[in-house]
Amino acid sequence: DFPLLGLMVDEARPWHMRLDNPESGPGEAELLHRLGATSALATPVLSEGRVWGELFATRGAAVPAFDDDDLAFAQAFAGMVSAGLAQVEHLALVEHLAYHDPLTGLGNRRLVEEELEAALDRQHAGGPPVTVVMADVNKLKQANDKYGHEAGDRALVAIANALSLATGTVPGAVAGRIGGDEFCAVLPGYGTAIGEALAAAFLRGTSDAPYGVSVACGLASTELETSRLTAARLFALADGAQYEAKRAGADHPVVAGPASERGERRSLRGRGEEPGLLAVVFDALAGHERQQPAERVALAAQALSGRLGASGWVVSRIRGGAALPVVFEARREGAFVTASVPAPASAGWLLRARSHGVVVGTDDEVPLAAVRGCSRVVAAASGDWLVELLCDGAEPPVDAPGVLRAALGVALLG
Repeated sequence: DFPLLGLMVDEARPWHMRLDNPESGPGEAELLHRLGATSALATPVLSEGRVWGELFATRGAAVPAFDDDDLAFAQAFAGMVSAGLAQVEHLALVEHLAYHDPLTGLGNRRLVEEELEAALDRQHAGGPPVTVVMADVNKLKQANDKYGHEAGDRALVAIANALSLATGTVPGAVAGRIGGDEFCAVLPGYGTAIGEALAAAFLRGTSDAPYGVSVACGLASTELETSRLTAARLFALADGAQYEAKRAGADHPVVAGPASERGERRSLRGRGEEPGLLAVVFDALAGHERQQPAERVALAAQALSGRLGASGWVVSRIRGGAALPVVFEARREGAFVTASVPAPASAGWLLRARSHGVVVGTDDEVPLAAVRGCSRVVAAASGDWLVELLCDGAEPPVDAPGVLRAALGVALLG
């Protein structure tokens, strides 16, 4: 009905018109009549190169009709709005990378910890109870070994979807992936009964998980404790209950009690005196927002490399199917950080590195670790950037690939 408005939406074409112009379209003229106006202009508001909205303005007979200068001003104003939208979307993406697991879309450890700390602060001040549900995936390694890591990732996504559905039934609950095969839900304001119901629904949702994986589930609540609980203690209690469920092969959630207190085996990874991996990245990037992307990526790689005790790190640009080192550091003799490595776009390891990060060992078909002279390479890619952390000895933390991928995204976004 409105050809000029249609062109603006379809082709991002601004326009202005007035009723006394015989070339004005009948649809727009009728619109002005209904609005009691005699002239109008419209210009698109863009976001990521697409029309996001419009700036539409009208004038009555007592005011001069819009002209080309007015349209130019409107376009400049719409450009400012577009720039503001881009900044908002940029900040939202950075926040999403900082607080969400890139594989499953659930909250990450940082988000879970912050939500739990806030809920416990309210509970300590006389507020309602707080419950934590912990879950561990059974037989994930067997699925990876038999069907491949892509299959293992699909199994983790299925587990995450089941947890998301179960958590969505409890207002205010937060679901997270806090490790490679560890999941968690924080229930602010709810006690044991709601926690058990959520955990039971989660277990039902994972009963037909693919590739033979299953879930063991435990929970702990401030409702059952007379003493003041810290976040680390509540996590440890829930983790101990989850360990009991795994050891017993239980198909129901186990509630923390005296037995699980004796059986608790670890607190949430990354807590204690040392900051979490992503916190190390944010500390390293703080105050360097105006530096070039390569410099910011190098800062992130250097920080993570130091935290993991890596023997070196490499930041490369991918060109013509090869990763060409741009910035690098070797922390021991025999760590080869200057060599280019094959990086065809179709390579499985590179696809995983782009998706959520990957660990490549010496027993993998890709000789990445052998080229670098180390036992394992933690790699992440985004666009034409590739970051490698050269690791020796112990297996890197399970969340290292995902954190490196998120760190790369944050560093490139500035």
